[in-house]
Amino acid sequence: MCGRFTLKTDPKVIASQFQVSSIAILEGRIADLTSPAKKLDQIESDPFQPNFNVAPTHQIPAIVSQNEERLLAAFAWGLIPSWAKDPAIGSRMINARSETAAEKPSFRSALVKRRCIVPADGWYEWQGSPGKKTPYYFSAPNESVLGLAGIYESWKQPDGQMLWSAAILTQEARPDFSYIHDRMPVLLTPELQDSWLNSQTSPLQDVLGSAAEVTLQAWEVSSAVGNVKNNNAELMTNQTLF
Repeated sequence: MCGRFTLKTDPKVIASQFQVSSIAILEGRIADLTSPAKKLDQIESDPFQPNFNVAPTHQIPAIVSQNEERLLAAFAWGLIPSWAKDPAIGSRMINARSETAAEKPSFRSALVKRRCIVPADGWYEWQGSPGKKTPYYFSAPNESVLGLAGIYESWKQPDGQMLWSAAILTQEARPDFSYIHDRMPVLLTPELQDSWLNSQTSPLQDVLGSAAEVTLQAWEVSSAVGNVKNNNAELMTNQTLF
C-alpha cells in the first residue's frame, strides 16, 4: 500500500512538469474543485507548503483534466464514495488495488470517469512484520516529481457543500523492491498522463506496465516518520549513511 508520501517541490515547478494551466484557489491557498481556478501568472504566493509526511485524511494536491486543460486542486486523501452515509469511510479508502478497482462499488465509477494524477516527491513504505517494521523512502534519483495514478469522487455534505476526496492506485511491487513491500503506487510516465486523465480511454493495463520504466531508489529512514506529528526534511534522511 501507499500510506505516507512527501511533496516538497515548489508548486510552480510541479505545474510546469505536469503542464498544469490553472490552480483552484481560495484565499490564496489551494482549494477544491468548487473554488475558482486561477492561471499560474495570477497567483502571487505559494498555494501550498512542503509536506514531508503526508498522511491519510490530509488535503493533497491532485491534477485533473477540465475543459481540455490540466487543473491542480485539493482533495482529502481517502476516497469517500458518493453513496456513503458517513465520510469517515474515507480513512480506509486511501488506496485502490488496480487489480480489483473496476469491480469494487467504491471505486469502479471513479476509475472510469474521474481519474487524477497525485504529484509526489516520494513515498514511505514499511518492511517487516507487525511489531518490527522498518520504514523506507522511495524516490526518483533525479529528484523529479513522480506522478501517482489516482481517482477522485465527490460527496454531498449535510450542509449541501461538496467534499472532494481521492485515492491512490496500487499494484504489485516491482521485483527489485518487493523485498521491502509487496505493493507500490501505480506510477505514470509522462507519455501516459494524457490518456490517464482522459475519461474516454481505458489505459489501465498500459499504465500498470509503466512502473517498470520509472527509475527509482530506496533507502532506510527513521522510524520517526511513523508519527504524523513529525514533519520535516530529516524524515527522508538515509539512515544507512550513519
